Amino acid sequence: MATHALLGILIGNLYTFVQNEIAALSGVDSQTQDLSENLSAIRALFQDAAEDQFTSHVMKDWLKKLSDAAHVLEDILEECSMESNRLQSEGWLARFHPKTILFRHAISKRMKDMVKRFQLIDDDRRRFQLPLGVRQRQQEDDDLRQTSSAITEHQMYGRDQDRHKIVDFLTQHASSIDGLSVYPIVGMGGLGKTTLARWVFNDDRVKQHFDLRIWVCVSTNFNMMKILQSIIESCTGVNPNLSTLEAMQSKVQQVFLDKRCLLVLDDVWENDKWEDLKSVLNSRGSETKGVSILVTTRDQIVASAMETCPTQSHHLQPLPKDENWSLFTHYAFGPNKEQPAKLVEIGKEIVRRCVGNPLASKVVGSLLRNKREEKQWLNVLESKFWDIDAVMGALRMSYFHLKPSARQCFCFCALYPEDFRISKEQLIHLWMANGLLEVEDEGNRQWEELLQRSFFQEVSIDANGNTTFKVHDLFLDLARCIVGEEYKAYDESASLTNLSRRVHHVSYSGLPELNQNTLKNIESLRTFIDRYPAITSVLVQYQALVLSEVQLCNSLRALRTRSSQLSTLKSLTHLRYLNIYNSYITKLPKCVSRLQKLQILKLEQCHFLTCLSKHILKLKDLRHLLIEGCQALVEMPPKMGELKQLKTLNIFIVDSKSRHGLAELHDLQLGGRLHIKGLENVLSEHDARERVLEALEPPPNLKNLGINGYRGSQFPGWIPPLGKLPHLEGLYVCGMKDVKYIDEDSYDGVEEKVAFKSLKELTLLKLPKLERIVRDEGVEMLPLVSKVTISCSPNLKLPLLQSVEALEI
Repeated sequence: MATHALLGILIGNLYTFVQNEIAALSGVDSQTQDLSENLSAIRALFQDAAEDQFTSHVMKDWLKKLSDAAHVLEDILEECSMESNRLQSEGWLARFHPKTILFRHAISKRMKDMVKRFQLIDDDRRRFQLPLGVRQRQQEDDDLRQTSSAITEHQMYGRDQDRHKIVDFLTQHASSIDGLSVYPIVGMGGLGKTTLARWVFNDDRVKQHFDLRIWVCVSTNFNMMKILQSIIESCTGVNPNLSTLEAMQSKVQQVFLDKRCLLVLDDVWENDKWEDLKSVLNSRGSETKGVSILVTTRDQIVASAMETCPTQSHHLQPLPKDENWSLFTHYAFGPNKEQPAKLVEIGKEIVRRCVGNPLASKVVGSLLRNKREEKQWLNVLESKFWDIDAVMGALRMSYFHLKPSARQCFCFCALYPEDFRISKEQLIHLWMANGLLEVEDEGNRQWEELLQRSFFQEVSIDANGNTTFKVHDLFLDLARCIVGEEYKAYDESASLTNLSRRVHHVSYSGLPELNQNTLKNIESLRTFIDRYPAITSVLVQYQALVLSEVQLCNSLRALRTRSSQLSTLKSLTHLRYLNIYNSYITKLPKCVSRLQKLQILKLEQCHFLTCLSKHILKLKDLRHLLIEGCQALVEMPPKMGELKQLKTLNIFIVDSKSRHGLAELHDLQLGGRLHIKGLENVLSEHDARERVLEALEPPPNLKNLGINGYRGSQFPGWIPPLGKLPHLEGLYVCGMKDVKYIDEDSYDGVEEKVAFKSLKELTLLKLPKLERIVRDEGVEMLPLVSKVTISCSPNLKLPLLQSVEALEI
């Protein structure tokens, strides 16, 4: 869908376009001004329209038209920007070239068409009468979401361990804490946080332990006066009718006097007023026996801000399969009712699609109550879960509490299939390529927010620091509901022959059916991603067909391909992201130099690639150059330092033959990972090798360091004594033939004489002169090391290894 941010960008680009000579020479400057005004009016309505699309098909259709038109307009304005840059670089004579005149004529026609198109969209806008503003609708939603402490379920499914853990904390650990203790329950919508809190609230041990138990539903508006009023009403049974915060605070302290209190703050979305509330509840003037607060929230950021003990949050997990089935059958069949085998078979598939979400199981089970025909159950199984408003409503709340920029970033997840491990790096780069954000740091912040708000799960980081994660299936359903036909993820059994004209982002795996001219009629294709297909000779031919089709989509911003026939890339002048993987290329082709907008180039598992070639130096906008698994690469072009925008270069090869070296990195502001190969090729006097490493001092926030092939006799001064690194958990040292000690620093005067106190894994290989781990005697070392591997180090005297579990010598 078009976003509030995209409309803002378009308005700004239209203003730039009006100032440009192309607009005047094309005769559309006044019409463009009208278009800008229409867009401004539409943008003012956008937030209401975005929320109404879930209940109004008319509004959803209107947003589709707006999105399609906005993408096409963005393409046109970018072409104008590129043409303007070309004219400036080629001089004034270029303005009279036939190619330039034809371009202006074409732009004039296209812009006039866009003006008419947006006028129709704006006419539709004027006909809409939105009954509610955002704030009024939010207040009504809050009223509907009010909860109480009363238990509404006959039993709790799959949460007994969770309940016991929380009750133990509240009745034992929290009692030993002076003042206020806060225990948050965190999880995505529908996992049963409120239900669990109710069972804890009504637990017999809790009732006996606390003198006062108070339940407050906070919801989306963290209003401190209302919260304090609810506390007083819950305790006294009457509305205090107090108008000042001071009076409320005094009354709450009076209510809490000499009492041990449990306060449940249910459904908390914000924490901006938390410190104010905390000071009231924790005031020194309040002579209480202690206040324990149980918080339920979807947001880890809120939980972290409110918790009193670090890492004390209770993360609620999806229901186990058997428990989820029991919950479903209770609502679908009722207690002690017959369960026909065929319905059980269908029901288990339905529960699998509920992916451990008890709200989904409960709602779908209730829909099937008293329905005993197979066809009725199959209809539910084959339906879209976003058609079930009670399930999606819970998740939509989370979606609309994201910042507008984060919403569009989340929607990009619709590009991936269920249960797919998504690369964090790739997703952020796709956001960048499609103009959702400018820099990678901003992408990291957006990703972290989505993780903290429970949109992402099952995060994994491999040995190389690459992060992957999954999106819960119900959230994936929500994303697909929002984006409609704009995003499509296909597997190898699918067909790409009937793609919608309005699709913007496509990913596929394997060999889905594809015909010639399949992509030709798509109005503005932005993303085309190949997801890890098997490598076969058939696939090579298939990729050639794919790329020949893709070249027709010059609106493309992001492409991932394993094709070796890359000459067709030259027409993709809008391309920002190019990922070539498992390709048979031996060097980058010349056509790459035509991709002047390219910001991210990733070469992955290209096993025959030996040379990057000088054509890469033409990519003046290149910000990220990533090379992974290209073991044959031995040569980089000279003058890499000319790529002034480069922020990430994960490998650099020092080449003695071409006489270029480390000096080329001097003026680049690089971040992320950097692997420098061939330091032994530095050309200088005898002791240059040691001085080279001395000069390569990394930034202080370095997380991982690897040194291979170093021939100096001592480490540079910027490397701290390894034994004194308090958090070092893994150490691998190999092939340093003159090293006698891993840590030769003195421990005299050190209060705690413990070396490598956090180390868990130690590997020492090919160290023929190594005598001791630490030079100083009498130093305790390696208290936690559990795995030790030693090879070709005959002179080493091992210390006592008190925690070792695996030893290989």
